[in-house]
Amino acid sequence: MDDEETSEINSVQGRDEDVQLEDHSQAQGLQDRRVDAMEQAWNNAIQDELSPPPEEAFQDPLAIEGEGGNAPEAMVEDGLQDDTASEGSHPSSDMSLESPGSEDDSDLERLPRWMIPQNRLRSAVDMMVSQARNRDGGIAALLNRDNFLQRVRSMVFSQERRRSRTSEETSQEDVEQPEDPPPQQPPRPPIDIGFDTNLPAEHSYFGNHLSRVPGVDYLEVGSVHHMLIFLHQHILFPGEVLPFMIDGRMFDEDMPGLDGLIFGVGFPLMQPPEDNQLKLYGVTCQIYEKGESGRGLVFYKSRALQRIVINFDDIQGSPQYIARNPTSKCFSKVKILPEYFLPEPLQSVDMGSMARFRDIPSMRDKYRRFQLSTTNWPSDACQEYSFASIVERARQRLESQKIDTMPKCPIQLSFWLVRNLHLTEKMMRLTFLTDSVNTRLQLIKSTFTDESLFFCRYCNSSLAHCADLFAMSKHGVQTQYCNPDGYIHETNTVYRVMSHAIGYSGEPSTKFSWFPGYQWHIILCKFCAQHVGWEFKAVQPNLTPRVFFGLAGSSVRIGKASENTSFNGSPYVVRNMLRLISNEME
Repeated sequence: MDDEETSEINSVQGRDEDVQLEDHSQAQGLQDRRVDAMEQAWNNAIQDELSPPPEEAFQDPLAIEGEGGNAPEAMVEDGLQDDTASEGSHPSSDMSLESPGSEDDSDLERLPRWMIPQNRLRSAVDMMVSQARNRDGGIAALLNRDNFLQRVRSMVFSQERRRSRTSEETSQEDVEQPEDPPPQQPPRPPIDIGFDTNLPAEHSYFGNHLSRVPGVDYLEVGSVHHMLIFLHQHILFPGEVLPFMIDGRMFDEDMPGLDGLIFGVGFPLMQPPEDNQLKLYGVTCQIYEKGESGRGLVFYKSRALQRIVINFDDIQGSPQYIARNPTSKCFSKVKILPEYFLPEPLQSVDMGSMARFRDIPSMRDKYRRFQLSTTNWPSDACQEYSFASIVERARQRLESQKIDTMPKCPIQLSFWLVRNLHLTEKMMRLTFLTDSVNTRLQLIKSTFTDESLFFCRYCNSSLAHCADLFAMSKHGVQTQYCNPDGYIHETNTVYRVMSHAIGYSGEPSTKFSWFPGYQWHIILCKFCAQHVGWEFKAVQPNLTPRVFFGLAGSSVRIGKASENTSFNGSPYVVRNMLRLISNEME
């Protein structure tokens, strides 16, 4: 073979190799484009399914506050991390299980949407994509590993079959009985409470080695103070007790006023007014009991005292959630908000010598008629703003809940009623942001005729009637409790739930029980299998009631009974698919 033939053969082989390399490059590029297209289609599908229409888009308070500077951005990042961690929680865990909540706009006159803030959507999707990219092979390896897509399809089809079966049953019932009204609440039997309601209020599950801390200090209204601040996932009202476990080094011995230490607690979910977007609202809390836990943490019991407002520019550091075992301190200036209360209109009418009949029960109505005759106000208007009238109506509404600790002070009463009448979250925000006690009581009064239900935050299924609430604690039907891991649960006690509304997870236990003499058992929503609270069952023969339930405030929301409509399955399926995929990728 001469040199010319050899050169020609080598030229042909070189062209073949170039063609092969080009074909391989094109194939690899096509695969990469397919992966990118699949990823883009996946993200678009999620956004299309879960994003509300533009005119009804939900603005998450954390995201709103995050637009204001470095401190708000740190708060948003902390919130995203917390949400991401909670998405991976499994319902079979113990009482330390967290159930991420969401904001409630259920009192709007429209079909309630699936209440999941946009930051939680982003955190779930970002976690799924970022974990895949950081592993060998990236997205392509993820899709091919361990039959991942098959498991995803199985999840989707399983959720869809469950939704379809439930929807068909609901539709069939509607067809068979089209004229029937919605199911009414079953009659409530009388409840006999044979239990010391002081025990839950004392949080005896912390042990008997707690020491009392003296001092209750109310700060001057309008004054500004520099204090340690934390964040909390629930809204606290003055008068509520906040138990928590924290590293004792967070409260240095050289801090002023260690005994009865006052600190601030802010609520990121408290949406500020439109003209005050760069403010964080919260309460001052004062420690009144403490004790060692034996694990390097300290038990504290604190009580919320006064409402406060914090400017983002005054925050020094990154505030952390008090239930997340904070590791760094954050200080800020806080301003004490006022509480204005105007007496009833007729009390300003001077009746001279007849005033001595005001406090005589048999003469009270006649004295009131004499007062009305001297004014230009109609009797209905005076009755509408009568403090005594609101108190009496509230007492009648709460009579079945076995509560005998209603405060007499109008300011304390206004906060106490919010906790025990169970308002929607939007109404709770309005009452918290109101400086006028009279206006706050009028807002509360407007809810007296509403029939409300507890709904699952995840799938919007109804769980219990708010009328079935009763007090297992002297503080009322809603109380904050702390579990062994330091997570704080806002718990609502009801003596029954709706039939076929719940399932169970794990085994019952008496360890660290919030109600001495009762064992607790995790309950799940029967429709979406998410944690919604606990069942408490008496283990001592002399305790009554024998069984009751505690609904976790972070897993349920309160809405009107008119919202008890059929399920909108598409967002429900996609949202639960995101949670299940997140669990699969751990």
